[in-house]
Amino acid sequence: MKVQHVLTWYIYQFQDDVFTHLYTLIVKPDNTYEVKIDNAKVESGSLEEDWDFLKPKKIKDPEAKKPDDWDENEKIDDPEDTKPEDWEKPEHIPDPDAKKPDDWDDEMDGEWEPPMIDNPEYKVCT
Repeated sequence: MKVQHVLTWYIYQFQDDVFTHLYTLIVKPDNTYEVKIDNAKVESGSLEEDWDFLKPKKIKDPEAKKPDDWDENEKIDDPEDTKPEDWEKPEHIPDPDAKKPDDWDDEMDGEWEPPMIDNPEYKVCT
């Protein structure tokens, strides 16, 4: 006999003490059920509404596959996207006149970054 496990949407409050308790599930012919703990009814309802007996209405198509040019990234940059004219400018920008020192060694010193200067186009929003 093959056993089929199904999920319920209800979270039962089990007795958590030092005593032994009797848990009872009663399934009725009209597809309703009752849950009793120590012969006291704690839950009842419809099997079809409260339990996952039925298969999902949407079944995954085994033939479906992603296109060859599918991109796994969650977000994709739009190459045609531009910022609006009134977009806020950053407060500091890299110094355009700065030059990499002659004695700079990328392996020893790391990647060279120009010093930051105040942005003349920056406007404080109040």
